[in-house]
Amino acid sequence: MAKADKEVHQNYLNIFYRCITENHMICHDMVEEHKIVYIMSGKLTLRVGNRKVEVQSGHTVFVRKNHLAKEYKQQGDNGEPFKGLFFHLNASVLRKIATGIEIPSVKKNEDLKKELAVTLVPHPFLKALFLSLDEYFTCDLPMPEQLIKSKVYETVVILLRLIPQLAPIIFDFSEQWRVELQDFMEKNFLSNMSVEQFAHFSGRSLSSFKREFRDLFHTSPHRWLLNKRLEYAYSLISGRKCEIAEVYLKSGFKNQTHFITVFRKKFGITPVALANQ
Repeated sequence: MAKADKEVHQNYLNIFYRCITENHMICHDMVEEHKIVYIMSGKLTLRVGNRKVEVQSGHTVFVRKNHLAKEYKQQGDNGEPFKGLFFHLNASVLRKIATGIEIPSVKKNEDLKKELAVTLVPHPFLKALFLSLDEYFTCDLPMPEQLIKSKVYETVVILLRLIPQLAPIIFDFSEQWRVELQDFMEKNFLSNMSVEQFAHFSGRSLSSFKREFRDLFHTSPHRWLLNKRLEYAYSLISGRKCEIAEVYLKSGFKNQTHFITVFRKKFGITPVALANQ
């Protein structure tokens, strides 16, 4: 994750959190559970699959589980900081809701089923929900767990009222799919994830992932990821495709010092020296 100099990140039970940042911020996020995002100020750009989704201030987006999303959190056009509210629809809570709610009987919408991110038309229900949630971050007392769960219930009711066709997606408790490994790695090697996370989101156990990975690439996941990221960084620098200070983040590295060390070890030259050639 690329963090801004001034960022506030507040979290309740890993279900509901608020992010405020004054600078541009890039996140690679593995969406393990459905989530709904409301932008209070600034704007959010999502890269999900092959699609780019722009979410402006006052707008909401529903993001489906079990895929990788790249988030660009940005200031508004007038320089106002990014402020977003993120609500994870916890599967265990959804199971309980499913037993006590009248789920709309609708046919599966095949077009909607393919969408990883669904934008919602601004509505008073959504605005009232998230404005009320935002107030809890300014209170002296923490938000009670039972209240958070009731807010999940409220969120689901609103979603189903506005887009009933989301019901088969929200209440899909099937296990995650098993993706094609080579394609998954080639598309996501820049993501700032551990080997364990790569295994999980490819639909494999860690041991199965490592075994299949070595059979496919003839090396370890760690070494392959390091080489792919370094080669990508080299192409960015030699092609002058971005500022030198941004290269390590765009190439999937967390630490700039570590990046410089391994870059020089592989190519025999520092990133700055290469840029100056």
